[in-house]
Amino acid sequence: MPLVSAAIITYNRAHYLDDAIASVLDQTFDDFELLVVDDGSTDDTQAVLARYGDRVRYVRCEHRGKAAARNTAAELASGEYLAFCDSDDLWYPDRLARQVRVLRADPRIGMVHGHVDVIDADGRPLPERTAVGRAVFGAAHRRRATYASYAFDCRCLSSTVLLRREVFDAIGLYDCELPIEDYDFYLRLVLAYEIAFLHGPALAMYRAHGEATDDRVLGSGQIKTAEKHLAMLDARTDIPDARRAKANFNLMIAQTWRALGDRRRARPAALRALSLGAPKALRLAL
Repeated sequence: MPLVSAAIITYNRAHYLDDAIASVLDQTFDDFELLVVDDGSTDDTQAVLARYGDRVRYVRCEHRGKAAARNTAAELASGEYLAFCDSDDLWYPDRLARQVRVLRADPRIGMVHGHVDVIDADGRPLPERTAVGRAVFGAAHRRRATYASYAFDCRCLSSTVLLRREVFDAIGLYDCELPIEDYDFYLRLVLAYEIAFLHGPALAMYRAHGEATDDRVLGSGQIKTAEKHLAMLDARTDIPDARRAKANFNLMIAQTWRALGDRRRARPAALRALSLGAPKALRLAL
């Protein structure tokens, strides 16, 4: 069986899919299978995949969203490690080689991820957006990733994620009830495993275009995820640094409501964060 299962998750991205597939097949590391999970596309996705024959395992599902598609990939993966690529993004050729070394070196690490270079819809570099992203992601991973730190500042892009397949057995699958699937998954993962971040060259190219997830959907997903974990923190006594985690979840909720233009709903969360020792929340409470 292959060491790595590379999974491209796609929905109506036939116009980008060739680029994503070529970038995976062009890896310098060759002990992998390529699995494409189609979340019920209605465009030319099937015709694009037909050109690749048995180089790609193609699985078409009914349209149920990204979480369900990622879960399908996890259930079908035969590799010890699983790497995701969104179908509008591209990998650099050394992505798997660099990351596999990290997981092989330390069994405590459940996931490794890293930087991206931002490109536009036509594949042209966007250096200013790349620089901003590198600064933000680098700052979020200046120290070891923890549950409390990810509560407020979870900076992970799925097209750079390589994780052990066993992670799903330990923490469960993606939560299909949440508007966004990955924030909750990374929070549960960092409670059970170490997470490594590669600060060097980018692992992938992230395509910025007008078809990306709407800001209100992202904001709603962040808030609902934080509320789910605040309820979990109230029910459990075994979470490390739980007070700071609660403060950071409330801080994130307040910041997200402000970004969505709702100061009235931001204020209670900001006050809760302040009461838990998060001074940054003061400006959000005013």
